[in-house]
Amino acid sequence: MNLKPLSRAVLTAALATGLSAASALASTPVVPVHESVPPPPEPRSAAPVTPGPKTVAPDASAKPAEKGTPPKADGKGTSAKPAEKGTPPKADGAGTSAMPPPQAAAPTGQGAQAQGGAQQGAQPEIEVAFVLDTTGSMSGLLEGAKQKIFSIASRIAKGTPTPHLKVALVAYRDVGDAYVTKRFDLSDDMDSMFAELRKLQADGGGDFPEHVGRGLGEAVSLLKWNQNREVMKVIFLVGDAPPAEREAAWDFKLWSKRAKERHIVVNTVRCGADSSTEESWRYVAKLTDGTFDSIDASGGMVAVATPYDAELSRVNAELASKTLYGGRKEAQLANRARAEATKGMAAEAVADRISYMKKSRGVGMSAPSAAAVSSAPMAVGGAVDLLEKPAALDTLKDDELPTELQGLKKEEQAAKVKQLSAERKVLEEKVAKLATERDQWLVKNAPAKEDAFDANVMKSVKTQAAKFGVAY
Repeated sequence: MNLKPLSRAVLTAALATGLSAASALASTPVVPVHESVPPPPEPRSAAPVTPGPKTVAPDASAKPAEKGTPPKADGKGTSAKPAEKGTPPKADGAGTSAMPPPQAAAPTGQGAQAQGGAQQGAQPEIEVAFVLDTTGSMSGLLEGAKQKIFSIASRIAKGTPTPHLKVALVAYRDVGDAYVTKRFDLSDDMDSMFAELRKLQADGGGDFPEHVGRGLGEAVSLLKWNQNREVMKVIFLVGDAPPAEREAAWDFKLWSKRAKERHIVVNTVRCGADSSTEESWRYVAKLTDGTFDSIDASGGMVAVATPYDAELSRVNAELASKTLYGGRKEAQLANRARAEATKGMAAEAVADRISYMKKSRGVGMSAPSAAAVSSAPMAVGGAVDLLEKPAALDTLKDDELPTELQGLKKEEQAAKVKQLSAERKVLEEKVAKLATERDQWLVKNAPAKEDAFDANVMKSVKTQAAKFGVAY
């Protein structure tokens, strides 16, 4: 029997199968993973070296910073070292501090997919950092920003599909002030962001140029940005004074270039009319494909009174008192403080917060289920919200119970939790209804100002989010 024709047929079939498999493999999309994608390396001369008490410029060839100084601006040091328990770490001897984000609960709905980087069909992600001048001349804008932070978050959350939003804050002043910078890292816990923002007061400054380079540099190098290229990363640089010429490691133009290399867009908002500030703001915006806007010194944010404000504020304050947190005493106190912070919110901020919570927590749910989600502050730091998770009563030790439940029998504890849970649900439904009615009244009677700080933020976000598949 002649085997040569058979051998050729077998060889031909095997070759065809191999080529087909190779073609299929080449066309299979590779999904990037956040942890495995390091940021681009940078030259040693770009390492932020924090000077000591002397005013001598740092040596660009110096060894890595010692403990207590900011990490190098390279691919291995893009985040600050964790703070000691309960004590924010100092980045230098000039008063720079980091505000560590809380241990927020895992996101619900589609947001749970957003932890390791974008995937096909996953919820889009938007990371926004506000780099704010907090010197004395910025008091008007800072106070307005405290009222508008939930408005901005709520409007970003209205994108289609609903994005998973993380927000960060870097407040900056200048050398010689009470602090040079304060940082709050990227987090989806907007209640903690608001609590930190409301602590800030405008003070210091006086010599006009401020340490803008330090504020921008820390935002670029020390915040924990997602390295996935599919995640939208934006900085809003807001101030009324140009960059001061301080140590070379925090040079403004250096960190403008680093932002571009790390695919972080820098949108700039100049407050006032200083021409030197405009020149610097336009430089970084153009370099990173960002936007430049100019607003008045107060930020142009005007609170509008509505017929719903008094009742909305009253119900919200009552709602904030309906809490029962279990866990370590420190965690209970921290969560109560966060809930208390929502009590004194202006009616406008209350309405915006409710809108944001309903939208962000209701992702992937049916309309009735999304409308019923709780708007209470999420328990953080290892605490548990017993009104949200009453079953946790069975696992808590006596010293982990809130004072309201200590000394009660098990059945009395369960009855108390059930009662407060029902009361909170009624209040949440009422405050959500009032917030909706207030929004509808504003649409008819007081259109939003287009030249205000929050309007400028959203104008930039809408344009840039379109490139990441989010429409408004």
